Amino acid sequence: MSRGAKESVPDGTTVVRKAVRSARLQVRPDGTLRVVAPPSFDIGGFLQRNAAWIEKRREELDRLAAEGRGKEDLLLLHGRFYRPVPGARFAIDEVSGTVASPSVPALRKNLSRMLKKEVLDRLETYPDLNSRRPRRIAVKMQKTRWGSCSTLGNLNINLRVIALPESLREYVVVHEAAHLREQNHSKRFWRLVGDRYPGYRAAEAELRRYWIILERNRVWGTLRDRT
Repeated sequence: MSRGAKESVPDGTTVVRKAVRSARLQVRPDGTLRVVAPPSFDIGGFLQRNAAWIEKRREELDRLAAEGRGKEDLLLLHGRFYRPVPGARFAIDEVSGTVASPSVPALRKNLSRMLKKEVLDRLETYPDLNSRRPRRIAVKMQKTRWGSCSTLGNLNINLRVIALPESLREYVVVHEAAHLREQNHSKRFWRLVGDRYPGYRAAEAELRRYWIILERNRVWGTLRDRT
């Protein structure tokens, strides 16, 4: 809950009091609620009036996250779930389905290195998109986006991309590389993306599904919280 007086709201509800004209309600990927509302607004009544919508939204999120249910303590990598194990060095064992690493920071560092190399390699396969070469490529743990491209031509790729299947990893690179030529999401931008990745609409839907899975995954939560 927000600072100040206690309110009668369900557990897991975050209330933010601000000078806004109307209340806003969000069901977060883990099913908890976030409400932004004016100082004197009746939060309890607001939630009761929206109870049916909240339940429907939670059911939708549960459906999207179904593939990751019961696997929250496994590492999603390249579209497959691996069991993280301690080890003297970073190693992926496809046979046993394990990923060894001496520490969480070491795991994050190695995954970042893997992803950056893959992005560089993939960019080479799209020379037309890469004609305006990115000034810098950085792998970050972004909170809301799979990637971004600055007006200066710097590409930022979310570390979570390494969790995705190959086809979706390719799509993220195509999408962000296209921004080197078209900064916004105009019709020209989507034509550019569609010429190189015709199934981009289906990819966008799959990215939303994987985002929910990763938001509920405790291993990726640890990677997000550690630097």
